[in-house]
Amino acid sequence: MHKTLTYLTIFALGIGFGATITLAGAAEESTKPAYMIVSSDPNPGADYGPYSRAAGPLARSAGLQMLASAQEPLVLEGNWPYKNVVLEVYPSMEVLKEFWYSDGYQAAKKLREGLATVNFIIAIEAD
Repeated sequence: MHKTLTYLTIFALGIGFGATITLAGAAEESTKPAYMIVSSDPNPGADYGPYSRAAGPLARSAGLQMLASAQEPLVLEGNWPYKNVVLEVYPSMEVLKEFWYSDGYQAAKKLREGLATVNFIIAIEAD
């Protein structure tokens, strides 16, 4: 009887431990990074200093990681009329949207008005 109880206890602990690992893994998998792709053409002599000082800390606190930027991206196929392209990553689409629509960033965003022609700013979630 004692041996059976020991085996049942070990079995129950094993199932509980396995379920915990499975749930933790599922939680990790459900949070997918989000990528923001930006193309803009700066106006000659534009001073991005005030915008960078206001927006930079907000983006970094949201988890921004700058992955790549190019002034002349290599077009391998098709037509691509844009020059400047930036690729950023955030921990999740929810985090990216919270940053983008925050009062702080909306105020900072006004500081870049007239500094460039924005071709597009898009956000996509990783697979």
